[in-house]
Amino acid sequence: MSSSNNLKQYKTILNNINDLVFNLNDQFKIEYINKNVLYEKLGYNKNQLLGNSLINYIDEENKEQVINQLKNRFKPENKRKTIKIKDINNKWISFEYTGKSYYDNMGKMRYFLVLQDITKRRIAEERYKTLFENSPNAILILNFKGIVIDANITTQRLLGFNKKDIINRSIFKLKELFPIEIKPFYKNIFKASFKGKFPKPVELKIRTKNKDNIWVNIQASLVKAGENILIQFIFQDITEKKKVEILEKRFKEKLEQEVENRTKRLNKLLNEQKLYLDQILKSSQFKTEFMATMSHELRTPLNAIIGFTDLLLEGAYGKLNEKQLEFIKDIKSSAHHQFDMIKQILDISKIEAGKTILNYQKCSLNTIITQILSSLKPLYRKKNLKIKFKGVENEKLIFVDPIRLKQILYNLLNNAIKFTMEGTIILIIKEKHDQWIFKVKDTGIGIAREDFDLVFKEFKRIDSTYVRSTNGTGLGLPLTKRLVELFGGEIKFESILGVGTTFIFTILKREIKEIDL
Repeated sequence: MSSSNNLKQYKTILNNINDLVFNLNDQFKIEYINKNVLYEKLGYNKNQLLGNSLINYIDEENKEQVINQLKNRFKPENKRKTIKIKDINNKWISFEYTGKSYYDNMGKMRYFLVLQDITKRRIAEERYKTLFENSPNAILILNFKGIVIDANITTQRLLGFNKKDIINRSIFKLKELFPIEIKPFYKNIFKASFKGKFPKPVELKIRTKNKDNIWVNIQASLVKAGENILIQFIFQDITEKKKVEILEKRFKEKLEQEVENRTKRLNKLLNEQKLYLDQILKSSQFKTEFMATMSHELRTPLNAIIGFTDLLLEGAYGKLNEKQLEFIKDIKSSAHHQFDMIKQILDISKIEAGKTILNYQKCSLNTIITQILSSLKPLYRKKNLKIKFKGVENEKLIFVDPIRLKQILYNLLNNAIKFTMEGTIILIIKEKHDQWIFKVKDTGIGIAREDFDLVFKEFKRIDSTYVRSTNGTGLGLPLTKRLVELFGGEIKFESILGVGTTFIFTILKREIKEIDL
């Protein structure tokens, strides 16, 4: 892509983002501004601002701050700061801004500024303040050191303590209010803030300023105040509810004791069975949900890494030297490897969760094989391997999910190529009245009998020098096994160390009337 096309592309992007983008010369005069956002945010057209100093449109309170930052080239720190910009109707609009200085091709200083409209955020903050003060529950705001920095009006009404009693004090030293149990709860909150998963609300007995004991439900969450992240404690009075629960609990305990005395043995067996089943279910659900969630969350940054490395390799930000190209190519290769692993994890998780549905359709088996062969051609040609096919000399139609069948065959053939140093790989296909039989035979390194149990286990790879030298996640064959079983088939293998391996899998034949549409 030429530099002019790049410039045109970047301007198109800038004109369609939600933030204001300014480019200033060394006299702080505006040389560029993204016109669409300018008109939307401030009402000007670009000709009304180009050539004018940006300083003329900034409120007096922040002019000196902006000038100093520009003169100091946004050093020593480049944190986002707040300013107000006058729109075409002389109304002040609040923005957060950050910037960067650079020298142009003529060696002259230029400034690049990005301004984010925070009007909605200010409105939201005012709304939060109103809700904060008028909440029926007591609310304390703390920093991460456990120091109380704010409290709402309800705090005094519910707990009897006014702001002067508790602000700037550590919750660990508020012994007249908090019992000792608050310490482990707060420590859990502090740890959870780094993981984004807060502990469940706790129910505690606390003392009011009048020495009355009341029960409260304490719920913790994070709140953002400007650039600061704070902890919010919400106290809900549950004293009456707790009294009822205590009475119900006592009655229940008495009743359960009487029943337990009569049916002690039966209850013991039932409880043991329930505990066992719950543990199995919990373990399975946790594994499936964890793998699916983490796979999804990790793919997003990897997409960004791959996208940016492509831009760097294309020279979008200047020509790279040989060493830089090597590093960027390594980053891209590693990102693709991680992306493939995550995709396989997500596929396995979906199958285990019962969320994978096969899309059956009538298609050409010969076409499927041709497409797979085309994808694998660079791999087997690089190693001077031969690939042969048997059983598809004539056109064969198959009723199957073509995408999932391609995935199975690609994984097995790719695996064969990876672990074959020389020789031939053969794909044999047989059609029977009730099933299809596929065999992938190679002349590779083979598998030792003591390693047979590792082949279809997730994240397990055979411990050998050659295997360690090849890329792999240990997920390809486990995923392949699950896909074959999804088709109602089965997969097995035969192997001799140093001679080669043959994988054999079957797919049940199905008619259109059998498929759930």
